[in-house]
Amino acid sequence: MQIIIIPSNNATQKHWHFTHKTLFLLIGIFTAALIAIMMSIDTKANISLISESIAPIIPVQIEDVELTDQASESTIQEYYAQRLGQLQAESIRLKALTEKIAKMAGIDTAVFELETSPPQGGIALEGQDISQIHFQQELKQLTATFKTQDQQLVMLKNLYLTNDSIRSAIPQGSPSKEGWISSYYGKRIDPFNGKKVFHHGIDIAGKLGSEVHSVADGIITWTGKRSGYGQLVEIDHGNGYVTRYAHNKTLTVKVGDRIKKGQAIALMGSTGRSTGPHVHFEVLRDGKTINPYSFVKG
Repeated sequence: MQIIIIPSNNATQKHWHFTHKTLFLLIGIFTAALIAIMMSIDTKANISLISESIAPIIPVQIEDVELTDQASESTIQEYYAQRLGQLQAESIRLKALTEKIAKMAGIDTAVFELETSPPQGGIALEGQDISQIHFQQELKQLTATFKTQDQQLVMLKNLYLTNDSIRSAIPQGSPSKEGWISSYYGKRIDPFNGKKVFHHGIDIAGKLGSEVHSVADGIITWTGKRSGYGQLVEIDHGNGYVTRYAHNKTLTVKVGDRIKKGQAIALMGSTGRSTGPHVHFEVLRDGKTINPYSFVKG
């Protein structure tokens, strides 16, 4: 077979001579190339359609999503928007807890400027851009830090409350604000029979009808007359401590009442075995009387 090509400008014609075998080979090569091109175009179209159909149904979960540098922009924005909201809420909660503990402890937080961002600075250095993966890791670390701080603050608050409760339940101070000690704890001469006896408390003299105060938090376990004590109030403070207030004129509490430190429980009198207005004050620890002087003067 012979092919002749004649140019339009009447230049010298060109011709090629093909055998049947060569012609069939050229036709085969051309056909294979055409099929390959068509398949490539179709494959790209199918991939595009598959991607468009899958993308909208990918679920976004705050705790489970693992971002990659190839994640879609909408997925990234949604993820960080929700994480930012969570961290802001946690920050507000920690701030409130911090202020509560500071108020309980009497600490002035003004120096920390909790309402503003912490001051920062440094020399200018050329850094590196943060990738999505690294940024996500930093968020996770910040979340973990917040959780740890929250646990520590709660433990600190509970510890402070516990210690404060223990302190307030330990006898401290005088049951009479204006009274004076008229008899000490220990051996003394009894004012009624003149014999040497052991005095299990201290006597605090004062004005008739003046208030008698509890020296610690506790629960009233006894009110009323008792031999020698006259009108008596007994308070259980827990931790093995009990206090007694005797010779009162009037009692202003009843059994079962919860009492706070400094609360008035009676009016000073001279009932029972007494020579004048005063409060006989006893402190017991684990059932045995101890010298109240260190608590009164401490």
